[in-house]
Amino acid sequence: MPASTLTRMSQGRKPDVDSLSALCAWSGIKADDFFTNGKKQKAETLAEVTALFRADPNLSKEGAIAMEAIIKAAYEQIRKIRG
Repeated sequence: MPASTLTRMSQGRKPDVDSLSALCAWSGIKADDFFTNGKKQKAETLAEVTALFRADPNLSKEGAIAMEAIIKAAYEQIRKIRG
């Protein structure tokens, strides 16, 4: 995805469908979370964490996937206990 897409989004403009789709697939964040309509929204915890793992230069792609799986499993288990 071109950097210009992120620049456009930071200026409040919408990306093209293909760029938005690629961004959602990479980040694990729902498309709705990228558009705030002037309201500050908080991304879901798991989406934020998995995006950080994917962006970490110290992790290989496989390492990031493994960390995501571990955190998701633990999070779901603990959330069930509290819920």
